[in-house]
Amino acid sequence: PSIKEQETVDLVAATGRILAEDFKAAINVPPYDNSAMDGFAVKFANLEADMGHLPVIGSGFAGDVVTDGTANNIALWEIMTGAAIPHGFDTVIKIEDVEIVQADDAGRPMEVELKVDFSAIVIGQNVRKAGEDFKPDDVIVERGEQISSAHIAALASVGIDKIACYSKPEIAIMSTGREIIDDASLALKSGQIRNSNGPNLMALFTEMGINAKYAGTIADEIEDFESCLKDLLEKTDIIISTGAVSMGRHDFIPQSLRNLGAEIIFHKCKVRPGKPILFAKFAPTKDKPNGVFYFGLPGNPISANVGVRFFVSVLLNLLNDLEIEQAEKAHLAREVVKPHDFKIFYKAFAKLQNGKLSVDVLTGQESFKIKPMLKANCWAVFDEKQHVNAQGNLVNIYPMIENNWIF
Repeated sequence: PSIKEQETVDLVAATGRILAEDFKAAINVPPYDNSAMDGFAVKFANLEADMGHLPVIGSGFAGDVVTDGTANNIALWEIMTGAAIPHGFDTVIKIEDVEIVQADDAGRPMEVELKVDFSAIVIGQNVRKAGEDFKPDDVIVERGEQISSAHIAALASVGIDKIACYSKPEIAIMSTGREIIDDASLALKSGQIRNSNGPNLMALFTEMGINAKYAGTIADEIEDFESCLKDLLEKTDIIISTGAVSMGRHDFIPQSLRNLGAEIIFHKCKVRPGKPILFAKFAPTKDKPNGVFYFGLPGNPISANVGVRFFVSVLLNLLNDLEIEQAEKAHLAREVVKPHDFKIFYKAFAKLQNGKLSVDVLTGQESFKIKPMLKANCWAVFDEKQHVNAQGNLVNIYPMIENNWIF
């Protein structure tokens, strides 16, 4: 399907999907006043000091029809957590604050006595008011948001069981390099390395709510690459490769793309990590009216990660007419001196303390080093002209996954 198309998705299957329209509450949540705990409902205005024994004139359980209680005199109504507050009552005294003086043969309280002073009771206590959580026309979730379990709980609470989401793009990922070994059961030979890019990028897209497919590892052979690419062009919206986009003799991808008719939009950006990144597009066809987009990412794992986080995700937002992500601001925990004339994406750790958001640029910023990613919870991004950045300066930070802050 076209990337801009929408589809109706069952709410329970919508985790991670991108919402295609706003959703508002049509009802109150809770739909009626109900008790926050087990206890006894009372009309607060009827309470007075030294009341002695109090009659219990009814009982209510969760799921019972809302009852018209008689609250014209000092009388209580036994009530359970979640049960509707009977009409005429407005306050709940928790069961721990009441002593049962008399009960019928079924154990239902008939008479009780307060164990707490009258002055300790507050009108409306332990009552969940109708609409206290959501009211009609409250916006629950907005177009462009990624659906989380919290969104699903909120939508289900107002009776929504299906939602409109953007169709998922078909994304394929392939690695390049004869040194790359996919099979973890094989012992590495001299000159070989494990494939971390494939699993990493697959996991990134899963966190973004997209099920990318892995097309395998292509050795540094132009014929094998072009054969694989031709096959992917027929069934994919976005193709991503890692490696073979720089200036070496085996960096064949730019020429292969031209051989197959792609337009190279850009090759190389003034960013680090990820300088050799390439972006190309294949012309639209009947089956692919948007064409097919191609990202050639550098082979170092952090460069590939940056390519997805700050280039591929931007394309996805543009294709779905979503707003471009805005940075948060955080105070630098220590001075950072960065190279001139490059936009730099630093692995970083942000924390909120005493109402102040601060960020520390981690050690180990080389593009091959994965270990710092285990601690990082954000990217600190410095523009080209930000050379010397003093401690306390405000800088832009972005979560590791768009709209998913963890600090």
